[in-house]
Amino acid sequence: MRKTRLNFPHRFLVLLFGLAALGAPSRRAEAGDAMVFVALASPREDWKTGYGASLSSTWFKVLNFEAEAGRTSAEIVGGTMTAFTGSALIAPPVGILIPYGGLGVGVFRQTLGGDSDTGTLKCLVLGAKLKLGPLLIVKGEFRRFTLSGEPLLPMDKRISVGAGLSF
Repeated sequence: MRKTRLNFPHRFLVLLFGLAALGAPSRRAEAGDAMVFVALASPREDWKTGYGASLSSTWFKVLNFEAEAGRTSAEIVGGTMTAFTGSALIAPPVGILIPYGGLGVGVFRQTLGGDSDTGTLKCLVLGAKLKLGPLLIVKGEFRRFTLSGEPLLPMDKRISVGAGLSF
């Protein structure tokens, strides 16, 4: 067999395309977001400021799945509500803005003094995320809740703001 040697113009083109491929901007693969947030619940006279965290999967670009844990203290001493929610969200990216909306289901536990109540919840989720660079994300969100049974304290809405990292 005869070996083929590249002459100067061919070597130059191979080197040029190789350098261009190394220097070309590449899009970072994104798998999800990890966020922390503070929240205000309604009716406002029953609830103090709450907090929580969420983990979102963004593998499917327009369809996101989110797991959230949140806790809010009641105005009455010894009262709290802890909720765990899974949500399916439609989130079409528009540049650095990602508006989203969807439905969530989960469980909650309320305590008030010596009493407690555990039940299920459903929620409508509407919000927007803003990408501030390759890693930092901020969000604002509204949730409308439906709690099962007769909860110790009503909670029908929540607004929250948060920040986190995209990975």
